[in-house]
Amino acid sequence: MTGNIVDSKSKKSYKGMAMEGFIARWYAKNTKANREQYKNWAKKVAENVADGGYVLEVAPGPGYLSIELAKLGEVEVTGLDISKTFVEIAQTNAMEAGVKIEFREGDASNMPFDNESFDFIICTAAFKNFTKPIKALNEMYRVLKPNGKALIIDLSRNASNKAINKEVENMDLNWINGLFAKLSLKFLHKNAYTKEEFQEMVSHTSFRKCEIPQNPLGFEIWLDK
Repeated sequence: MTGNIVDSKSKKSYKGMAMEGFIARWYAKNTKANREQYKNWAKKVAENVADGGYVLEVAPGPGYLSIELAKLGEVEVTGLDISKTFVEIAQTNAMEAGVKIEFREGDASNMPFDNESFDFIICTAAFKNFTKPIKALNEMYRVLKPNGKALIIDLSRNASNKAINKEVENMDLNWINGLFAKLSLKFLHKNAYTKEEFQEMVSHTSFRKCEIPQNPLGFEIWLDK
C-alpha cells in the first residue's frame, strides 16, 4: 500500500457503521473505565502546550480525554466529532464533570474552524476509520498555529492478537463486553496503518517533522507544523 495511499471517493467520512445511538452509548459505557489512560494522555498534551493554549481533540467520542485535559485548568479545549450521539454524550459528561468544553459536530476532513486556531491537536483510536486520511492531516495542518503540534495515537496493522487481547484484559470488562471489545478491535485492525504508510501519508502534507514511536499495540504520530 505504501506509495499508493489516496483518499477514498466515498461520500462517507468514516469507514464501517456510524457510531450513533446504541453503539455509541455502548462504547461510552465500556471505555469510561480507561480513566488512567485518559489522564496520562491529558498530561502528555498539557506538557506540550503553554498555559492558556488552545487544544482540539479530533473524534473525542464520549469526551473523556477532553474532560481530563480540561480538569487540569491550563488550556482551552474543543472537541470535534462526526457523531451527533457522541457530541450529546460528551456535552453531558462535561457538564457533569463541571468543566467547560465546546463539543461540535463536524468532519475531520472539512473542519469548521478558522486557519491557525489551535496550538495542539490530538486524535486517539479514530484516525484509521477516516475515509479521507490525507485530507484530515491537511486540515490538521491548516487549523494549527505556526509551530503547533499534532499527536495521533492509534492501532498498528502489525499489532498481534496477543497485544490486542492484553489491551482488552486491561479494560477490566465482564466476559461478554470483553469478547465484544476483542472482536471489535480485531475488526478495526484491518483498517489500521503501518508506520511506513503513515510516513507516506504525512509526505503528502506540509508538516515539517514527523516522529513515530511504536509499542506492541500501535504507535504515536507526532507532527510539527
